[in-house]
Amino acid sequence: MEIKSIVTILLFSILGLSLGANASIISSDDPWVDATEGITSGSTAITWFPANQNNSSSSTLDHAQTIIEVYTATWCETCIPAEEALNATITDYDVKVVKYHRHLFETEDPFGNNNTEGRWLSRYGPSAVQADFNARTPPTVIFGGERMHIGSYPTAGVSLEEEYSTSLDSIMRPPISNSSEFTFTWEDGTFEWSWNWEEDTTACRSNCDSISTELYLMIVEETAFFPEGSNGEEYYHRILRDVIPLGSSSIDYIPPQAWDEDDVSILIVMDWQESQSEETFLEVIPSLAVELVVLSLVFTALITPTEAKKRRVQ
Repeated sequence: MEIKSIVTILLFSILGLSLGANASIISSDDPWVDATEGITSGSTAITWFPANQNNSSSSTLDHAQTIIEVYTATWCETCIPAEEALNATITDYDVKVVKYHRHLFETEDPFGNNNTEGRWLSRYGPSAVQADFNARTPPTVIFGGERMHIGSYPTAGVSLEEEYSTSLDSIMRPPISNSSEFTFTWEDGTFEWSWNWEEDTTACRSNCDSISTELYLMIVEETAFFPEGSNGEEYYHRILRDVIPLGSSSIDYIPPQAWDEDDVSILIVMDWQESQSEETFLEVIPSLAVELVVLSLVFTALITPTEAKKRRVQ
């Protein structure tokens, strides 16, 4: 076999190995996917307080809690084992759980609204679709705004509790200084606040240059009795009744009335997002190393026989 043929086979073999290695990195057996598509982002619960009481306080980020966001529905039977596993998992953790109830085109579930559905679809819908699921698939459980678990069937050999615990243990602090402070006053339907924060890029998940934050006010009802739910639960917990962005330092706001009891609270949530730096040429070189070496070998092999023939002719 001529050297050209050998080198050609070698070239495609090595490139095939290279592509195979990349594919093995992209494909994953992890039971979770990134919660936000195309960005590095997360969420945390800064503070909470009863909605029926005037309140004035401040809280620093070192007292923040991991937020767990769940997408569910009152007719969803497969949501029951997922939520039971979650309840068992969080027993020893300091977390805040909020549950989005399916709303758009919904005839059986009374708890969601356009705002709750809008946040879910805009923030988490693209990642669910990328994972070949519907954007509104109950049950879906998201830890810290970073790890998304869709469905209620665990990987073979492990339990849902183990999968949830793994994701919960993996959540690191946000890339925000722990001394960042949120101060607020809630009085007679007026909410005023200030958010004095500093980024901490040493805690970035990626190679980031800067951090941006957005604040949201969430209305959470602790428990509601709804025996008409076809999944048979009757009592539904930690229901997200409304969510609004905090775009300015003051708003007038009337929370939705509780479904049955006076157990509505206000939860302040921070979404953070990393802005990544562009790769320099030197950072790109390692990923091209194998291909460049192979191409140089091919070029050398193709030239060498020609030069040898010239010498024999001379």
